[in-house]
Order: sequence, then structure tokens, then C-alpha cells
Amino acid sequence: MQDILEASMLIAFSLGWYMSVIKMLRTGVAAGKSKLCVSMVCFGYCAGVAAKLFEWSVTGALNPLIWLYAWNFAVTGFDLFLVFYLGRKAGRADFCAAT
Repeated sequence: MQDILEASMLIAFSLGWYMSVIKMLRTGVAAGKSKLCVSMVCFGYCAGVAAKLFEWSVTGALNPLIWLYAWNFAVTGFDLFLVFYLGRKAGRADFCAAT
């Protein structure tokens, strides 16, 4: 049950990131996106992958949820790339400023 709930959380979060990426690709604007915030979310997904890898080293069984963490990291990383790219395109390069 714990894995099902964790998978549900990861799927719900990924849907939010898909909508964000689609909106930025459609509009070409990263308004209201904080590079620091998105970076912290990327870090969180990396920590999730690391936790599943650590669990694998201890138990010898790779938890399939690692793939959801890795996928969410990839989508969020692409979102972060768009925030940097679109922010630079708009002339805003400050890391901590909302763009």
C-alpha cells in the first residue's frame, strides 16, 4: 500500500510538471517560475532516486518506484532548462529571481 500511495504522489506531481512545461513551450514565457524553487524540486527527486538506490544496496531488490523518481527528475530538469533558457531569452539571468 505504501508503494501505491508513493506512486500516486509521484504521478500527481508529474502531471503538474507536464502542464508547466506545456504552458512554457506554448507561450515561450517562464513568468512566475523561480529557478531556485525548481532546482530544489530537482534536488528532491535526486534524493528520491538515491534513497531507492540505497534501498537496493541493502535489500538487493530494486524498487520500481525509482523509475518514477527518475522520470520526474528528467521532466523537472527540462522545466528548469526552460526556465533558464526563457529567462535568458527575456534578458533575466538572476538565479534567485522569479522569471
